[in-house]
Amino acid sequence: MMKMKIIALYDGKCSLCQRTKRTFQKLDWNQKMEWLSLQEYEGSQFSAVDLRRELHIILPNGHILKGFDAVRKLLLKSPPTLIVGLFLYIPLIPLIGHPIYRWIAKNRYKFGAKTCTDGSCSIEEKN
Repeated sequence: MMKMKIIALYDGKCSLCQRTKRTFQKLDWNQKMEWLSLQEYEGSQFSAVDLRRELHIILPNGHILKGFDAVRKLLLKSPPTLIVGLFLYIPLIPLIGHPIYRWIAKNRYKFGAKTCTDGSCSIEEKN
């Protein structure tokens, strides 16, 4: 019986997102993750803006995690980052983790400025 993988939806046009994907793929020794570019994802349950705002993962049971919660789950599933993943589940850590994740995501164009030339790394905030 084949086990279902965690599906991670990332922005295939964002250099920081591409580096994040490559890093997690190297750490995914147990082959528990499948990475799909949000530009190629055919699911209709998310808006394009939401997908670009933060990483989304779909767990084998269909549960969806976003942003900081998604990253800490992926860290927990990778043997080399298991300890870091466990640390991020300590109570009160999410109070720091969520704003840090949002800041990095919002400013990701600064991290990929040299390779992100088409503006895909810039997230427009909608009011």
